[in-house]
Amino acid sequence: MQGLSYKDLKEEHGLSNKRIQRLDRDAQKILGNALMMIDGCLRSDEDCESKVGTCLVYVSMAMEMLENNFLEAVSETIPKEELN
Repeated sequence: MQGLSYKDLKEEHGLSNKRIQRLDRDAQKILGNALMMIDGCLRSDEDCESKVGTCLVYVSMAMEMLENNFLEAVSETIPKEELN
């Protein structure tokens, strides 16, 4: 997923300030949880190879959740008439 600026979210995607704040807060929660899971994995007694694989899964899950939240936020701005 490419990086987006505040200006992009406002102008290109039509998101309100409040929606951008919620999106940002949700992203912070997702990334915080991912970091905690990765930290727990790295501290575990597993061998190094399985740790790396598990951590990559956590990163992938976090990125997918961020992308889904973004797409949901953008889809809320599209009028229902345009969806059909």
